[in-house]
Amino acid sequence: MTTKNQTLMWEVRCHPGKAPAVEEWIRAIIVPPLWQDEAVASYNAYSTQTPEEERVVLIIDYLGSAPTTLTAEPPPHLITRPGHTWIFQRLDV
Repeated sequence: MTTKNQTLMWEVRCHPGKAPAVEEWIRAIIVPPLWQDEAVASYNAYSTQTPEEERVVLIIDYLGSAPTTLTAEPPPHLITRPGHTWIFQRLDV
């Protein structure tokens, strides 16, 4: 059975005030290789910044199997823990 229509969701908690730096890290380090990857159908990044927490989420839709991790991690001084990754099978709806 061929795996297709997978989505990688990656989420990281940021140190206070560091979400904008993580957003920029995604733009500079993660996004450029996605432009060249023919298996990438689309991608979006999201950020939430509240007094209680800051998080950044990246969602990448693949035409085939999604990798199990991102190609890099943000610098440790920007995040409170390493990123968490989930792989989802997209549904035809």
